[in-house]
Amino acid sequence: MIIKENSSQDRDGLPPFVNSWKQLYILLIGMLALQIVLFYLFMTRFQ
Repeated sequence: MIIKENSSQDRDGLPPFVNSWKQLYILLIGMLALQIVLFYLFMTRFQ
């Protein structure tokens, strides 16, 4: 059984605080969802 380690080539372009592309996409989708909720609350508060 061969286990592939994360090589530097797999990490090209990733920021230092994530370990994989999947983790980066999950972080970005979570931040987008948070912004949508915050803007909705802001809109309803000052309507």
